[in-house]
Amino acid sequence: MDSNAVASAEPSASPAVRELLQRAADEQDTNLATARQSALQARVMARADSDRVGECEALYRLASISHSSGDPEAAFGLAMEASEIAEQCGARLVLSWSLHLLGIVHYQASNFSEALEHCLRALDVYHTTGQHVDTGNILNTIAAIYHSMGDNDRAIVTYEQALAASEPFGRQQMIALILGNIARIRSSRSEYLPAVSMGKRAVEIARDHNPSIVTNLLADLAEAYMGLADRQRAAECFAEARRVLSDASAFGAEPSAAAQLGVMVAEGRVALRSGALDDAIAVLQAALDMSERTEAKEYELEINDLLATAFKRAGRFEEALERRERHDAQYRKMFTHAADLRLRTLQVAHDTATARQQAEIFRLRTQELEVMMVNSDDALLAGSATAASQHHEAFEHLAILTEFRDAETGEHTNRVGDLAAEIAHAMGHAPEWCEQLRMAARLHDVGKVAVPDSVLRKTGPLTVEEYEMMKSHTSMGHRILAGNSSPMFQMAAEIAQSHHEWWDGSGYPLGIAYNSIALAGRIVTVADVYDALCSKRPYKRSWSRIESAKFVTSGRTGQFDPDVVDAFVAVITARYPELINEIR
Repeated sequence: MDSNAVASAEPSASPAVRELLQRAADEQDTNLATARQSALQARVMARADSDRVGECEALYRLASISHSSGDPEAAFGLAMEASEIAEQCGARLVLSWSLHLLGIVHYQASNFSEALEHCLRALDVYHTTGQHVDTGNILNTIAAIYHSMGDNDRAIVTYEQALAASEPFGRQQMIALILGNIARIRSSRSEYLPAVSMGKRAVEIARDHNPSIVTNLLADLAEAYMGLADRQRAAECFAEARRVLSDASAFGAEPSAAAQLGVMVAEGRVALRSGALDDAIAVLQAALDMSERTEAKEYELEINDLLATAFKRAGRFEEALERRERHDAQYRKMFTHAADLRLRTLQVAHDTATARQQAEIFRLRTQELEVMMVNSDDALLAGSATAASQHHEAFEHLAILTEFRDAETGEHTNRVGDLAAEIAHAMGHAPEWCEQLRMAARLHDVGKVAVPDSVLRKTGPLTVEEYEMMKSHTSMGHRILAGNSSPMFQMAAEIAQSHHEWWDGSGYPLGIAYNSIALAGRIVTVADVYDALCSKRPYKRSWSRIESAKFVTSGRTGQFDPDVVDAFVAVITARYPELINEIR
């Protein structure tokens, strides 16, 4: 298959979602808050339209924005979710982007093996899309990982591959960055001639296409010239770097602390190497002051190390000892922070993998139950004498599964079934129908098998997304039960879907009202609410019978069918005569 055919096979988001995503991408470099809002709107619209491709791309965009905002944990979680949905719906391009971002977060957390694994997979997936424009970007990250792992030979080869992949597309911004990275490795290996050659080329390109990295490239080039003992050229590079920083300030574009510190620290290293100790100490102390003011912790470590060396060579031993102690304390602090970040990143990955496993267990359980229900239905159609017992067995399995997922309220389903049957009887329905309702009502919450434990058993308030997950148990319950055509299963399916609908139409999932709601669902709604209020849950205390009954009667004509409430009052006062004067 040619590349164009592969590219054309890539699924795409809907036009409306695509417009919001493009807006988010355009805004990300200038206004992260606005970009996030656009991406959130895209996600909401995609979910409402069941646009899985749009949803996973919106999640990726939110992950990228979170990463740009300095929140790697949020970026990691969102990128994991994006990659899972992308894999499910065949959005290979989004999958490759998400895997690449996961690799970057792992890399920044010093999880180098995990970073390499994700980025190599991102590259493999990206190759299947038939596109090539981002190949250099992914290879650049892979090369940086090799460099951090100490494999400089492989890093250089990979950087060169990244360069070759970027040049045909004229991606000058990326080319300048890659050349600078290669030059830095060459210089660290004392290969100063190729370092100077590549460094000069990187600076020339960056002046026009990537101004934000020009000063750091000039500082690296100055150090390469010093390796060749060309102090004049090194001084010229530093002078130009200073001029670029000054010009930026003059035009109101205040240079970043990182850009300024990169030049100052490089000047300190060069002065120290050349034996100009006073100059080295002066510029490094100025750099230390700036790094402390701007909380640029990554520079403080190196600056303290260089100052300790400079003070020691200058015979200022007490100051050298102080700087060395500061360096060691800073190193321990940074090491602990990096270790924490590594652990948190790995924990997110573990939690996500666990969630996937739970979803697979649920899928297998559901398949097994569906087979059991189909077999039960087939037996009924064949006139088997054991069909009724098979239906009851299926119900028992499903009820046990529901109670297993919600262990603290396992008896709740039995109590709801009993109360619902009594209410139906008080309303004058046939005994056979009431007994069928007793069984079917036990499965009203079977859809909770699809709700994660972290949401189902959460003690605090649910987030908007968690609440949406919880609400989905109604539709999922209907989906599980509706496949069997027996009257008992059909009633259970109706109840699962409708037991959170309100008489006035303000419930969910369908928002229907009055007699449009299945009668069995209207009855179970009252029984479910009453028993839930009387029960202790992870997020609430248990209410008294009086409190619970009054709540039900207060919802007459709003949440609950008035006729069902009247029957409930008859049943509950027969059970507990002391409530007669309280709720009639």
